[in-house]
Amino acid sequence: MKKYAVIWCVDAPGNEEWQGKIISTFARKGEQWDVLHPAQADFPERATGYAGYVISGSPRSVVDDAQTPLVRRLMAFLQAQARRGDAPVVGLCFGSQAIAAALGGQVGKNPSGRFKLGVDQLRWGVQAQALIGDQAGGGPTSLVQSHGECVTRLPPEAVSLASSATIPHEVFLVDGRFLGIQGHPEVDRRFLQETFMAYHRALFDDAQWVRVQEESRQPLDADRVVALGRRLLDAGRLPAAATEA
Repeated sequence: MKKYAVIWCVDAPGNEEWQGKIISTFARKGEQWDVLHPAQADFPERATGYAGYVISGSPRSVVDDAQTPLVRRLMAFLQAQARRGDAPVVGLCFGSQAIAAALGGQVGKNPSGRFKLGVDQLRWGVQAQALIGDQAGGGPTSLVQSHGECVTRLPPEAVSLASSATIPHEVFLVDGRFLGIQGHPEVDRRFLQETFMAYHRALFDDAQWVRVQEESRQPLDADRVVALGRRLLDAGRLPAAATEA
């Protein structure tokens, strides 16, 4: 039985519904999925021996909270994986930013200077064709977004696979083994409205909130992103030809 882990990047344990959404999005029958907590001191020992990892979102910042135990342990884990590991890693939202920061990229405020909450459509780049083929030219890929920061510079040798009107690096791949996804393919409309929107309401004035509400009613289609992440977890590495710029 293959073992995979969700690296849960919230300081306090809990929120089993969100953890369950991540697992149900990427898991397949017959696999074991565990939840690991980098906020806990024994994380380095526990985070060994897995066939792959999915890093969750977080209220933390890889910039402002760089010296907290959670972020320090996560950065060390990613850097160790890059040096001597062989397991694939998928990062969601904060997880994608952690991948970029740990591997030599840069994370900063959104280009707009505002918190992004709602739904964005992705634009697949030419490099994505080698990975998802004809699917890149299908209907729009639309993901829930909830972030005040984003990847502003990719790590060396990284390939940008998709962008949006909000940020340039929505999906990227590093070394064929680290997949960053700025959006939340695991989040559906109900969870966006009842959880993310409730949590972030104070960040928006009434006029801005109308736009967030409008976006929250847009259709979601994360199938291509999920399939790409699952393909990486299955194969361990995506084809080298696909990572050529």
